[in-house]
Amino acid sequence: MSFTASLHNDQCFCALIEHSPDVFALLTPQGSITYVSPSCERVTGYPPKGLVGMNSFTLVHPEDLETVLQQFSLLLNQPGHFLPIEYRMRHQNGTYRWMEGTATNLLHEPTIQAIVVNFRDTTQRKQNELKLRSLVESNILGVAVSDSSGHIHEANDRFAQLVGYSKEELLSGAATKDDLIPADYRQALMHHEEILLSTGAMPPWEKECLRKDGSRVPTLMAGALIDREQGLALVLFHDISDRKEVERRKQEFLCMVSHELRTPLTSIMGLIELALLRIEQRPTSLPSEAEGLISQIKRLLTSANMHTEIEARMVEELLEAARMETHTFDLSLQQENLVTIVQEVTANQQQVALKRQIELTLPPDEMIAVIADAGRIGQVLTNYLTNALKYAPDDQVISVRLAIVEGMARVSVRDQGPGLTLEQQRQVWKHFYQGATPRHWGPHGGLGLGLAIAKALIEQHQGQVGVASTPGQGSTFWFTLPLANDRSLQP
Repeated sequence: MSFTASLHNDQCFCALIEHSPDVFALLTPQGSITYVSPSCERVTGYPPKGLVGMNSFTLVHPEDLETVLQQFSLLLNQPGHFLPIEYRMRHQNGTYRWMEGTATNLLHEPTIQAIVVNFRDTTQRKQNELKLRSLVESNILGVAVSDSSGHIHEANDRFAQLVGYSKEELLSGAATKDDLIPADYRQALMHHEEILLSTGAMPPWEKECLRKDGSRVPTLMAGALIDREQGLALVLFHDISDRKEVERRKQEFLCMVSHELRTPLTSIMGLIELALLRIEQRPTSLPSEAEGLISQIKRLLTSANMHTEIEARMVEELLEAARMETHTFDLSLQQENLVTIVQEVTANQQQVALKRQIELTLPPDEMIAVIADAGRIGQVLTNYLTNALKYAPDDQVISVRLAIVEGMARVSVRDQGPGLTLEQQRQVWKHFYQGATPRHWGPHGGLGLGLAIAKALIEQHQGQVGVASTPGQGSTFWFTLPLANDRSLQP
């Protein structure tokens, strides 16, 4: 009995190959199809009856036909041997799909007497490979493929240029992944590799690569696991040296300008205060005309002092913004009582705004311990309160509340001002953003950096900030801090 007949009679085997993702086919030495498994319709679009009797070569892409014929001819002369095959096959809908599989010469087997071919659709993988190859060869990004031992299997010219090695050195093992990692990045890399192994992807993160000459190059790095069994990962590297240099120059400029502005402003403020002091110490027996003139001068000096304070505050905000971008805020972390901080800041703001009503609500506990820089937390709360005083009507109460919410210390400031739209709530934490025109400028003018700085400060304390607001119904700005016994944050 022929193999073709046995296939039709063996229902168990037919059921097995019917659910296989591969297509099985039997070919004559001339390439005619004598049998094809039912899965062919899922892969090729042709029903089995439509393929039986057809010459398989008529389905091969014209550009691949010569290679396929050469392989087939070679296989005919090697009974019992098999060859891997890869070619494009015409689908029933007229498109060509990439196929991959093997062809085995079993013409000498009495029960088979055919070339046995099994193949599967690899179009998607092939397209991904072509896209990847295009990316690698474009040399826009550095691309490397390495295994868990650190050996580099693939690298493009851009990556070799990035790390200062030749491609031969990288691929021969003369330079491994470990040679490219500075010691101070090893622990962070281990963490990201754990993410890669567990999720199959490494999210983008900034890392310095160690070059052959010992210098470092800043990169933005991301990766994906492409072969879990071999531990192969494809990693992309983007050189961000230019961006880092621009950031460095910008920070230097901001610091220089801020310093050059702050020094004369400090002198001006000192001179104004000295002049006001001299006015207060003037003799009491001056003529009325002189008193009138001195009163005018005092008002002008007081106004000048107020505006100078505004300028000084803006300069300080610029400096804070520069520190924020480089993550160089100075923090003096120690255990503090948040109740005391909130009380002191609220009292200070009440002294500044004597005609305004600030209502303070504290929890029953007199001690809420947090690990914090008291001055910085006070700075955040001061910003919230000055904004509330700036935007809210004079006759409305400003509410300050400290509470424990879901295991976190939560400080909130509520005003009865104009409120914020949803778009404003999204924008309000950004650099230089200013919402509606305040009701009172007074001494509270700024650059729109206060809330952005507040957010950065609270996040460095491992807390969060937020706002709840409805237009016409006021706003509540809040921040949270972990309790001291819930985490360890060392100075």
